[in-house]
Amino acid sequence: MIGLHNGQNVHIMNQKLDGSTHACKTEQCAGGVGRNIAEALWRLSGGRAKLLTAVGDDADGRFLHNIAPGLILDGCFTKESSTATYATMFDKKGECAIGLGDMEVHKHISPELVNKHIEILKNAPLIVIDGNIPQNTMEHVLELSQKYQKKGKEFYCLWSMDL
Repeated sequence: MIGLHNGQNVHIMNQKLDGSTHACKTEQCAGGVGRNIAEALWRLSGGRAKLLTAVGDDADGRFLHNIAPGLILDGCFTKESSTATYATMFDKKGECAIGLGDMEVHKHISPELVNKHIEILKNAPLIVIDGNIPQNTMEHVLELSQKYQKKGKEFYCLWSMDL
């Protein structure tokens, strides 16, 4: 599993967005489609699933690590970027009014990082790629998947990406 982000939800009730500060309720949760899939597989497999990603060496990175100790592979923590975050503001109906993401850390998910964990990739029964990783890393993982004859002959993009 490659890719992740951490989430912050903000609920604002009956407020007009006029640039001023309003009281709200916030909650922090682990998120990202790729991270959520990795955690579910980790729990179902008794901790055998692994997540190759880039995480900031910060409080949010430790928060993610502590949710599923051993899920995130060694060498995935970086001091060069903060952990990816995504903030969502919901309206009174619970609909997303706006979403804001800081995903700069994803640029650290590189072919070199993948190569550091090549043995895990070789032995993995399943490789899942998140659409947030750099294109060259995605291409590298797909090439390795073919080289090591991983199951699956067709790949589908389930969402569009800005590259």
